[in-house]
Amino acid sequence: MLRSTNFWFFVILSLNFWLVPLLPEDEVDDLLGDGLMAFTLLAVVVLQGLTERRFRHWAIVAGACIIAAIALEELLPGAAYIEDAAFAVCFAAATALYFHTMTQSLRRVTFDTVFAAVCTYILIGMFFAFVFGLIVQSDPEAFAPAGALSARYDQVYYSFATLTTLGAADVLPVSDAAKMMTVFEATTGLIYIAFLVGSIVGAFSAGLVARKIDQSAEE
Repeated sequence: MLRSTNFWFFVILSLNFWLVPLLPEDEVDDLLGDGLMAFTLLAVVVLQGLTERRFRHWAIVAGACIIAAIALEELLPGAAYIEDAAFAVCFAAATALYFHTMTQSLRRVTFDTVFAAVCTYILIGMFFAFVFGLIVQSDPEAFAPAGALSARYDQVYYSFATLTTLGAADVLPVSDAAKMMTVFEATTGLIYIAFLVGSIVGAFSAGLVARKIDQSAEE
């Protein structure tokens, strides 16, 4: 398990949640918005690049986009949406990469496959968190109470509450964009779990059938 790149990426992804309670409140948003999120994205392409070289080209493009977005936000007051858009695009690409990796290994279910599936699920939640950030940037009153998702960690909280269909009782979508994106993320989460469970059960059943055939052939 310790040799699995997917396991170590799961640990890196988990830092986005473990570190929040340990940091002062005024430092959490800056860390999640810039440093830790950028580190997480770079970890995707570095770890995946260990097995497939074509991901290294994506790493260069993603790194350049993130650095440029952060620089523009510092130079242009009120341009935080540029950074949110850059992170949303990069997390969407990272999700696609990990989903591809997971589907390629579903024929034989292992610990590595499970960690790849979990990483993909978390990346989906991270992507939607930045989408909600873009919605708030365009309409500060898109969620009630007004300003409820102004902080990055609040967007992450709402995204995963929606993805897991638990719901955030203290935040309500108000605008049409907020409502539709909330429904879309919840639906995505349900479809992903259904696909994952079906694929794992199918792969496990196929393995049992193959083993029975081999045993019958030996007899």
